[in-house]
Amino acid sequence: MQEAEAKWIESTLRAFSPEDLSPILDIGSQTLAFRTQEKPYIHDDLFAPLLARGISVIYSDLQEGEGIDLSANLLEDDGFNQIKATSPRTIFCNNVLEHVLDPAEFANRCFALLPPGGRLVITVPNSYPHHRDPIDTMFRPTPDEICALIDAPLTVLDAEIIETGSYRDNLKKRPWIIYRQIIRLPFPFLGWTRWKRSMKKFYWMIWPYRQSCVIIQKPASCGDADSDTDLPHRDRDPAKPSPETPAQP
Repeated sequence: MQEAEAKWIESTLRAFSPEDLSPILDIGSQTLAFRTQEKPYIHDDLFAPLLARGISVIYSDLQEGEGIDLSANLLEDDGFNQIKATSPRTIFCNNVLEHVLDPAEFANRCFALLPPGGRLVITVPNSYPHHRDPIDTMFRPTPDEICALIDAPLTVLDAEIIETGSYRDNLKKRPWIIYRQIIRLPFPFLGWTRWKRSMKKFYWMIWPYRQSCVIIQKPASCGDADSDTDLPHRDRDPAKPSPETPAQP
């Protein structure tokens, strides 16, 4: 997550009451250390203001670790049911879809978790370098393309492409890393794929990073929130919210 992205989500969600948003399920949340130390703006600019409004947040990830409330795989039926038992009213799916093989399946499973009237916040890089975690499919959609992933009726509450910086910002913080590209420049024969990836950093010094951001809502007349929901590409047949109050980094 980029700093501008965190601020966009928080500022956009100010339009909704805590009762409409809580609890928020953050899918792919990473650990407490990641949110407060490695990228402290994730907590400071996004989650701290939400928590201050009395909104509960459930942090979910594939891995286990400090600050992760629920470890489950959304793409497995057991994991889906475990996550659904948390009864989220809002779901964050931020910077996840470019790391899964079937973004439509993942997005539809997120949407299926919501009750009628629930909201799904999706952000995906629109212009950003290849980054493995553990894979990057180079899925770089527009907001319209994100919304088109969802098979069910929806309402688009907000959609925007925002600029989030460039490789120049990385160089301002760690200027010495440019020497990697300079040293590798004359030696493409030592590893063509790695060399191309390294040389593209010069492109990203000029071209800005951009993020596609959307907030969509499930219609309030979808039926009973506890009813069975069709899941994409599968046979069509709980943790509790725990407000986080970590020490500041």
